[in-house]
Amino acid sequence: MDLRSNHPPISNEAYFQYWRFCCAMGPFFLLTFLICWGHLGYNIPPIPADQTADQLAEHFRTNYNEVRAGMAGAMLFGVLYLPWTLSITKVMEWMNPNANNVLPKLQMWGGGITVVPLVTSSVFWLTGAYRPDVLDAVTLQMLYDQGWLLIDMFYAITTIPMVAVGVAGLKDFRDKPLIPAWACWFSIWAGISFLFELLMPFFKTGLFARQGWLNFWIEFLVWFLYILIISFYVWKAVPRLKQERTELLANASTK
Repeated sequence: MDLRSNHPPISNEAYFQYWRFCCAMGPFFLLTFLICWGHLGYNIPPIPADQTADQLAEHFRTNYNEVRAGMAGAMLFGVLYLPWTLSITKVMEWMNPNANNVLPKLQMWGGGITVVPLVTSSVFWLTGAYRPDVLDAVTLQMLYDQGWLLIDMFYAITTIPMVAVGVAGLKDFRDKPLIPAWACWFSIWAGISFLFELLMPFFKTGLFARQGWLNFWIEFLVWFLYILIISFYVWKAVPRLKQERTELLANASTK
């Protein structure tokens, strides 16, 4: 913390200046993701994995403009997951300032790298919509499959920060923790629940397929709820941390 340095401490307003702005990027990311990736990109729900190559090709050839717009938007707004991740990291660093920073770093790296499958998977769908009139049906089917395999099977990198947030929150020994225990346990459970995605490559129909109620409807809803819940408590934590730091600065000035 800057209180331990030989330089004048940074004012509270400057120290916490962008935390809430970055936190707000989480819900904003979710809104734009649902519109661009989900609605315009025809990914809510996904095209069933048991459809034929010709059926998937018809999707790209009919909806290419919407898919192009949706995937371009998903690639633009997907990076907002990164500043949102940073806001969580900053709050985690204050949960137990005397502990090592392994958990905040796991959260920062895991959340930051989560941007990669979010953005890169959109590239495959955008490629399919770019020249659907000249690509054969099997190639278009492969591009659609690749996008889903990437965004689903890269789940483990997102599990890491979700578990890290939960564990760090459970180690917050304030009388009123910054993130309540139930939200911490939800974060841990939600991250581990993504293990069901391991079954997706083995099924084209049923609850474990990409369009299945477990591997799509439940798992994506769980992730969306995690974003909203953690955003809510990080937002609320910032003024509390400002007050804590004000007291620390006051105590340091009297010594």
